[in-house]
Amino acid sequence: MVRLVLLCLVASVPLAAQESISFLVRMGLTDPAPRSWDGSVSAVAGKVTGLRSWRPRGADRIEGTKWSLATTKGQKFKYRNWEPEPSSPVPDYVYTPGLFMTVEGGPDTRLTLNTDQGAVSFRVGDVPVGERKLYLNAAVSVERAAGAESVSGDGYENGFADVVGDGKAGWWVAWVGYKGWANRVMVRRFDGAAWGETEELTGASDVYMVRLAYDGRGGVWAVWSEQKDGNFDLYARRYDGQSWGPAERMTAALGPDIHPALANDSDGGVWLAWQGFRNEQSEILARHWDGERWTGEEVVSVSDSDDWNPAIATDANGGVWIAWDTYDKGDYDVVMRGRQGERFGELIQVANTPRYEAYPSIACDAEGRVWAAWNESDMQWGKDTGFLVLRPATQLYQSRWIRTAVYGNGAWRSPAAELEASLPEDLRGFNDFPRLRADGAGRVWAVFRHRFLKQREVPPTAASHRAAWETFATAFDGRGWSTPTPLPATQGRSDTGLGVAKLAGGALVAAWATDNRDYDEFFFEKGEIFSARLPEPPGKIVEARLKPYVRDELEIFQNHPNEAEDVARVREYTVDAGGKQYKIYRGDMHRHTEYSHDGNNDGSLNDTYRYALDAANFDYLGLSEHHSSGGPNIEYINWLLQQRVDVFSVPRRFTPLYGYERGLSYPQGHRNVFFSDRGNPTFPNVENENDPSVGAKPLYAYLKKYNGITMSHTSATGMGTDWRDNDPEVEPLVEIYQGDRVSAEYEGAPKAAVGNDVTTQAGGFKPKGYVWNAWAKGYKLGVQASSDHLSTHVSYANLIAEEHSREGLMDAIRKRHAYASTDNIILDYRLKADGKEFIQGDIVDVASPRFEFRIKVVGTGPIKQIDVIRNNEFMLNLQNQGSTVDFAYADQAPVKGESYYYVRVQQANGQMAWSSPIWVRVP
Repeated sequence: MVRLVLLCLVASVPLAAQESISFLVRMGLTDPAPRSWDGSVSAVAGKVTGLRSWRPRGADRIEGTKWSLATTKGQKFKYRNWEPEPSSPVPDYVYTPGLFMTVEGGPDTRLTLNTDQGAVSFRVGDVPVGERKLYLNAAVSVERAAGAESVSGDGYENGFADVVGDGKAGWWVAWVGYKGWANRVMVRRFDGAAWGETEELTGASDVYMVRLAYDGRGGVWAVWSEQKDGNFDLYARRYDGQSWGPAERMTAALGPDIHPALANDSDGGVWLAWQGFRNEQSEILARHWDGERWTGEEVVSVSDSDDWNPAIATDANGGVWIAWDTYDKGDYDVVMRGRQGERFGELIQVANTPRYEAYPSIACDAEGRVWAAWNESDMQWGKDTGFLVLRPATQLYQSRWIRTAVYGNGAWRSPAAELEASLPEDLRGFNDFPRLRADGAGRVWAVFRHRFLKQREVPPTAASHRAAWETFATAFDGRGWSTPTPLPATQGRSDTGLGVAKLAGGALVAAWATDNRDYDEFFFEKGEIFSARLPEPPGKIVEARLKPYVRDELEIFQNHPNEAEDVARVREYTVDAGGKQYKIYRGDMHRHTEYSHDGNNDGSLNDTYRYALDAANFDYLGLSEHHSSGGPNIEYINWLLQQRVDVFSVPRRFTPLYGYERGLSYPQGHRNVFFSDRGNPTFPNVENENDPSVGAKPLYAYLKKYNGITMSHTSATGMGTDWRDNDPEVEPLVEIYQGDRVSAEYEGAPKAAVGNDVTTQAGGFKPKGYVWNAWAKGYKLGVQASSDHLSTHVSYANLIAEEHSREGLMDAIRKRHAYASTDNIILDYRLKADGKEFIQGDIVDVASPRFEFRIKVVGTGPIKQIDVIRNNEFMLNLQNQGSTVDFAYADQAPVKGESYYYVRVQQANGQMAWSSPIWVRVP
């Protein structure tokens, strides 16, 4: 509540006032321990018009030109018993406060800050753009900042901004505003003196992102992706100088059309590039508006794999350039094609090492060269990572940095000063989503997002609790990159949306979204859109100093050299049983992203869908963000997460599920919740839910109301359960193995924790939660394996379904037609009894004790051991088999009453599979 009051006290910065100058003042940079930095500011030959806390905390106070701020004790990461101890003591540190300060004045305006730790005085002209000045023995720094203004107003949750110049003195900002389980495209114009009214271009709808372009003929185009009749297509409207024209549908193919990118050309036309799924594969497509009409769509990409996130730029000579990233070689690479005249040229490799190289941005400079920037991470991104993986690959957000290159005269070169190496030490690493633009003076700018962690030293193997991504702008003047200029009020997720454009006079303007999270809890507060001109650095601009661009020669060692064939074999396999035909659909029902409070080492939402579609090659995904602590208990967040399920639904190929995670401590434990339909609310935790008299009954009633299901995960940990509750109608599966932790089968089982070895007990040790205990109680639980945080590519929830639809997958879950695996293993497990055939997960009443199980395993390597287990007792053990085993088993002494039988497979390489039980009732 205090934080909201603080924001209300901050003065709005009128962007039309060219004499308005903003600074970021950081305090306590050398403090070894917390201390007060309370103070005030005064101005001579000028006026302080606004103060805003840099990284606001609940204890901050600002009133007029006075403030109460302090350095505060940093929160150390607590190493757990399964993590390697640090080799040296974890150092103490403090969080440093700061102020965004806006001043009306000129170069001779003098500002004096009187603080509890001393006074700082400086002339405005002594702090040029792109430099950071130090005062009070380096305890205080002062640097120029962008002077931003909120443009979105009240009444909506706002995100995903873009901006474009209007060809005159002003610009347009567009964004997506949400209210009442619908959203719409919003636009607002700044005419050089004042902001106009906000206009809605769509009305209440289902919109995913919007982009803008000035067409050079006095018009402005807005293009967005909108779902109608179950499909996301692109739509456009044009502002002709007086009003916005009618909406025009730009695509009509089956499959989502998303991620538009726009640029105007030298003839006053507009080019549109986007990502569209055609024949189940993601392509990069383009259309051109010539001033009268749009051409038909043209496929620009050339690979047989998925292509993602196009960027577009045009040069002064009529050239058009489109860059994107492709999974063509089994890792993401950046490529580009140029067009002069009637057709696009040959594919140009931009970044094609085995590293993760994605999310390109391109811009043309005054010399006609193409500048490119993109994200990089390490090799084998999204492949085998997890608690028990001995030779891990790269997690989805284990590392992230920006690379740049320059294309001219048919060759690539690099800026002599590399961008990442030029950044201050506190901004190196975990930089995201660069946006390149060239200004009118000849500089090339990079605007980017940087992650700030609540706990500074979190190891990459641990889930990161709380973070904020902030935005900075740096300019290359030919010699090097300027010290990044901070943009105020940019804190939020990495993917909140950012746009940068050049104005008619040559200056750059930016627009962005923030979620206004504070720096105590780092939780979503309010979606808001800001805009600002970028202050131009002083100094002479020289010819760009470039050096040869070196592509690293890197070698990788594949853990799964035959993965494509293994996946194809699973997809082609058919289970013909009981007069029905089933297919096996591979997926994951437990993943997190930065939307979860502890998911800031898991990456963005879109990266998770990239992983699912490409690196894991899944048929479905059940994303399960924590519902509390800034998660989908907030209606807007719930909307965003459920909408993205639809955005990445690809008919016949990929069917994600609507879901989330409810988190309670042991003994009720964590449960993931899923639905067939979009639009259902979350179910917040109930008071006294761990009380046995309350228990899971309210949750089960909610699930029946909304036709949902739930499943426990990591059941034998501190997030698990003692199996006090179960309702088979709505709780049909359990996560028997988790890639981020261990098996929950039974104590000492393969891949499970050992009671006297704490290093094996990732997540704690609660042996009452083992799945064997649930089965012993008579619970009808099938099994699946999923990942949770960090882990990738080592846990598979295999559903045996009659059709590849959301309803078909949910039906398989409800019937327990599922098995768990750590690789692409086929486990076909059936029962033949009384002339009928049943599959795993079924409950069967037999007329005679003469029945037979049929087990077929197709592994990805030699099979070390197959066990058949009845009622927690090992009945059959086969060892040292080939990669394919097909056999029958008949229980020679079945017991009367109900028994459950399941199959466990262990390969020689350590990969495993667990069937769901078949319950047999013998008279």
